[in-house]
Amino acid sequence: MTTTVDVLPNKDIGSGASTDAVRKVEYLLSVQLPGDYQAFLQRYGWARLMYDEFYGVGDSVPEHLDLIANTLRERTDFRPYLPKHLIPVMPDGAGSHYCLDLSKTELGICPVVFWDHDQDETQIPEIIAPNFSDWIVNHITEQT
Repeated sequence: MTTTVDVLPNKDIGSGASTDAVRKVEYLLSVQLPGDYQAFLQRYGWARLMYDEFYGVGDSVPEHLDLIANTLRERTDFRPYLPKHLIPVMPDGAGSHYCLDLSKTELGICPVVFWDHDQDETQIPEIIAPNFSDWIVNHITEQT
C-alpha cells in the first residue's frame, strides 16, 4: 500500500521498528501509544520528510531522533518539563514540540498538541489535530 509518506521525493525514512521495539518504548516511557503511531513506528521507525524530522525507534534511527532519549530528556533536562502524558513526535526546530496527548486517549486514539517551550508547565497545549494519522498527512500536504 502506497502512502503519502512513500510518494514524497525529498525524504529519508527508517526501515521500521519491530513490535518488541515499540513495546520497549511503551515500557521505558510508561505509556500506551495510540495504534496509528504504533503503525508509523512499525512501518518507518523514524523519518525526515521534506524539512521536518520525526522521532522514532529501530535499528536505523539517527541518535538525534531517538524517541526514548528525547522524551526522557524533555521530561527531566529542559524547562518547561514535558509532562509524562505527552510524547514528542516532532521538534519544531525552535525548542517546542508536536506531541501525542495520551491524557486524551479515547478508543486507542489521541490528539496531537503543540508544547510551547516559551510557556511554563501549567500550559494547556493547543490541539493541532484529532490524531497522528490526520496530523502527519495534513502536515506533509502543507509542506508540498
